[in-house]
This record gives sequence, C-alpha cells and structure tokens, in this order.
Amino acid sequence: MAMRKLGILSAALAFLVSGAPLWANWGSTAGGSVATGDFHSFGTGQVEMLNENLVIRLYRDHARVQVDYTLHNAGGAVNVRAGFPSLAARLEGQQYAEIADYSISADGQPVPYAIKSGDPTPLKSLFDAKFRDMGEMDDIPPEQHPYALDWYASTVPFSAGQRRHIHIEYDSLYAYCSGGYSDDSDTCDDRFAYVLSTGAAWKGPIVDGKVMIQAVSVDPSRLIMAPNGRFQRDGDKYLWTFHNLKPNAADNIIVSMNNRSTVIAIYGDSGPEGFYVAQSGKYSFLSLGYTVSADSSAEDFPIANVRDNQPDTQWRPAHSPGIGATITLSLKKPAHIDQLGLIPACGMDQQDWFNHARIKSVDVTVNGEYRREAILRDEFFSEWIDSDRGYDWVDLPKYPDDANEIRLTIRDLYPGKNDQVTCITKIILRQWLKSRPAVKGQDGKELP
Repeated sequence: MAMRKLGILSAALAFLVSGAPLWANWGSTAGGSVATGDFHSFGTGQVEMLNENLVIRLYRDHARVQVDYTLHNAGGAVNVRAGFPSLAARLEGQQYAEIADYSISADGQPVPYAIKSGDPTPLKSLFDAKFRDMGEMDDIPPEQHPYALDWYASTVPFSAGQRRHIHIEYDSLYAYCSGGYSDDSDTCDDRFAYVLSTGAAWKGPIVDGKVMIQAVSVDPSRLIMAPNGRFQRDGDKYLWTFHNLKPNAADNIIVSMNNRSTVIAIYGDSGPEGFYVAQSGKYSFLSLGYTVSADSSAEDFPIANVRDNQPDTQWRPAHSPGIGATITLSLKKPAHIDQLGLIPACGMDQQDWFNHARIKSVDVTVNGEYRREAILRDEFFSEWIDSDRGYDWVDLPKYPDDANEIRLTIRDLYPGKNDQVTCITKIILRQWLKSRPAVKGQDGKELP
C-alpha cells in the first residue's frame, strides 16, 4: 500500500516530505512526532514557573501547539538555559521533520534557538509498542540510534527578581504507523503526546496551569485522553486546570485519535476498483466504480485523472478560475452512495496546494434531481489517496433507491498565493455498510 508522506504539514508553510513507497508485498513504516513537551531548565534552580497555559489544537494529521509560561527569577541575575524537547524515531532512508514552524519569544521578542541532541532513554516508554513494531525499531542495532531526542535550546537572561513571559508555538505531526500487503493495510491510531514532566526542572511546582485541547478537524467524541480523569469536555474542547503541580510521568498528556483502520483492496482489470475499510467498528466501501466526464479540461490534465489512483495526477478545468465547472460521475453499477470524497486542490504536496486555488464550496446533485451545497475546509492533509483520511467528505442529499449519476459543480474557491488555477486531484465514493463484508486481502487476511 502507498504510505502517508512524512513531514509536518501546516496551513502556513511547506516542509520537507519524503516520497511514499509502493509495496509489492508486506511492508510497514512508522513516523511523526512521538512526543513534545514542557520547557525544561538545564541546571537553573532559582527560577519558578508561576503559570503555564497550554493550548493544543488537533487537525487531521497534526497538532498546532501554543504554550505560554510566566517565569519568576527568585534569585540574582542569571542567564537561564532551557530547552524544548522533541522525541522521535530515526529510521533509515526516511526524512523527518517531526515538529516545524517552531518559534520562541520572551516578552514578545524573538529568542534564537539551536537544536541539540539529548538522551532519549528516560522517555522511551512513550514509544507505543505497535509503533515500535511497525517501524521495526527493536530490530535496529542500538548503535544506529533509532530513538532520538532533540532539544530546541535557548538562553534567556533574567535580572534579579524579574518575571518574564515565554511564548512557544509549533506544529507537531502525529505519531503514526502502518503496514500491509500490496494495497491492503493496517494503520495505527494517530497519536499526540506532550511531556508535562519535563517542566519539573524549574524551582518548586507549577503554581497554576491550564490545558485546553480543541478538536478542530477531528471528531471530539472519539478522542481518548491521558491522564485519565483529568480533562472535562466542553463541546469540541477538553479542559484541565491544576495548581501547585510538580509534574511527573503520570501527568504526561497522550491523545489518541482512535482512528486505526484496516483496508482491503478490490481489483478490476486496470487496478483497484475500491477499498473495504474497517474503522472503529464501522464498515465502508470506497468505490472507484464510475466513469467520469467534465464540461472542460485543460491540456495535459484530463478528467480521467481523478480516478486513476495515482497521487501526482489531477484534473483542471480549461479556464481559471474554475467556478461553474461541472464533473459528472456515472456509476458502472447503480448503488446507494452516501458520501463523495474529494481532494479539492492541486497536487499532494503542501506548496502546490496553497500556491493554487482550492475548492471552497460545491453543489452535488444525484440523479439530476436531488441537490445540496457543501462547504469544504481549507486544510492540507498528508494522507495517501487509498485512505478515507485523505479526503474531504461531502454528504450526498437524501434520495430514494440507488444513484446512477452524481454531478459536482464548483461554486467558490479559496484564493491561491501564485494563481487561481483550480484542480481536483482525486474523487472517491463511500458507501456505509450494515455489517462486516466477507472479503479477504491478497494474503488471506479478513477485516476485523
């Protein structure tokens, strides 16, 4: 199965990603940020942490983290050396950027930092067992150092008795792992971890603290939180306040997206025709069983590209911007389709995505009669095209019986940085299934 690209993917910047391999037989991988954590003092025992305000916003493949500290120097003038931890795996032949867009400021002024290597041994328990297994980390000789801890180290001067406000923010790619035979796959739960215990190095306890975790592009009802019993849910937010906490390992924050899945591909004469998916006790079929036409296509960007199962091809209308352009999907076999999945932009890397226009809203019509409008989020995502995680999903309007034809019309766009070229990279259809389908993968594996 083709795998997720590696790298941090934020709405603002492009970062280094590696190509995703196509597997002819069994293969697996693991990557992302295993954990980040609290600002950690190196050998400074006179500075107190009076307040910590941690905000974690969860998107589909990464978290945006902002943390504010109020630090008080209880002694004489001192230059405080401190670091921000990033725990990750280093696997041969893969390029990583576990955290990105990192910045630190003191009282509103930028502070320089340098990345220093640290000893990951005290934090190795944060490497999930399945993550280690999929990354084959326990088979790597210790001298090749598959475990890695980086410190984003800075020096901040304090005068005697001074209070300073430290602000840190960054993007963190979720820890993930996946493996499978050919186009079949098993994926782990995406996982975010924040090591609160590294904040114990300051003088005394953290006097006052607040943690807010917001589910921006993930389902808040599916999240599994640790420490258990600390967080109170309020809509799409989870909140935890604490006082006089000297944090230890039991206070470390781990968020599971609870989205592991199993995928089995179904083949036609020219390649995959669809994918059966089991996720969280629900079953679906992602279908490519349609023919497709468009009212216009740009040269070298034919409409057939939206269903060719290749990540580097796309459809573009003949003229830009593409508002009003229409695509028609004719099902090879009538079926009741529940959702239409789009990759509504140009390309599968972040730079192309934001350089060109992205689709903001569409009209969807079933059988020429039943219609609805849908608004899409402007969010880049790194998942591969044979996973339901990689698409923006549009609920079809309610309609009786089966669908024969689905028509999609572009109504509005998010503007591109460089031009207003409009693309659709891929389209797939989803049917929700009432029971577990009796299908087997190429290695004989069944859905759970």
